[in-house]
Amino acid sequence: MILMIYFDNAATTKMSAAALKSYREVAENFYGNSESLHFFGNQSNSLVDESRQTIAKLFNVIPDGLIFTSGGTESNQVGISTLAKVGGKKNEILVSPLEHSSVYQILDKFEADKKAHIRFLPVDSAGKVTPTILKKNISSKTALIIIQAVNSIVGIVQDIKSLKTIASENKIPLFVDTVQATAKIPIDFSNLAGFSCSAHKFNGPKSCGLLFLSPNALTVPQYNNVFQQNGFLPGTLDVPSIVSMTTALQEAYPKIDANYSYLKGLQTRLEKNISREIKVIHGAYPGICGLMLPQVQAQEAVTTMGQSGFCFSTVSACSIKDPRPNRSLLSLGLSAEETKRYIRLSFSPSNTPAEIDLFAETLNEMYG
Repeated sequence: MILMIYFDNAATTKMSAAALKSYREVAENFYGNSESLHFFGNQSNSLVDESRQTIAKLFNVIPDGLIFTSGGTESNQVGISTLAKVGGKKNEILVSPLEHSSVYQILDKFEADKKAHIRFLPVDSAGKVTPTILKKNISSKTALIIIQAVNSIVGIVQDIKSLKTIASENKIPLFVDTVQATAKIPIDFSNLAGFSCSAHKFNGPKSCGLLFLSPNALTVPQYNNVFQQNGFLPGTLDVPSIVSMTTALQEAYPKIDANYSYLKGLQTRLEKNISREIKVIHGAYPGICGLMLPQVQAQEAVTTMGQSGFCFSTVSACSIKDPRPNRSLLSLGLSAEETKRYIRLSFSPSNTPAEIDLFAETLNEMYG
């Protein structure tokens, strides 16, 4: 039997035992629709309210701004659509070239429908949208700014605190995709117009996420005559998943610093052991590490090493079928040909130094 070693935690993480337990208990015992007025409905609604209050306290945000979604993609697209509709004569949206595909999907539709003009922000040599860059690119037509906190391909960490200050000074809403950042790095959620999270990125269930829309931001719900979740999103709430996500967050938050330090050790160990023929590319978040192979195509390496028990990826799982060169890698100066030789490893605290050593040894033998 082949020993499987999992290095694809940016795509999804294993549910924790506590998250699984809470899901099962709620699914078995609290099955009422949270919108129903009877006893079982009130029970479920109470669990949703408790989860909302708990998460709001962890994030230091207003509970009424939290909206439960099906995941990061829905959070991004509903959040951006809701905030972008309030621009009036301001029809320009500034976005980094390092965003998740779900962001570009909704922005492409805006531009195709002539609802907005999309302008890409330049980045510095480290892939950062600096405060100076953002300030220079804001115009009188800018209606919304979109910046991802942690890039899912390379692990670049943006200085959200400083960018938030620039946006606030110019009275422009800032929406932040925190899917890869939540419960992994310290982040100040206060004074953001909106942000997105996804439970399966921090050991919670799939198809469950969070969208925050500040009650202080100008928003226009995209649905008519919807009364669930303050009118922003229709549909029956998945109460077991919401409670499970809350459990996963409560587990992860106290461990952010310790986990970060541990992942940094794994990343450093990989860099030390990898062949000099293989280029290491990564940002500040140590849970994501990119490697550019000297000759072989990345897809071939994923397949071949997968047969030896290693699970890793090339780019984001959501855009792996996209034939176009990855936008994030191109923005960092890689050629279209080089992007085809790029593989991504993403670690979790359950990975071990021995797994890193075995991966490096195997990769070096095959491609170094």
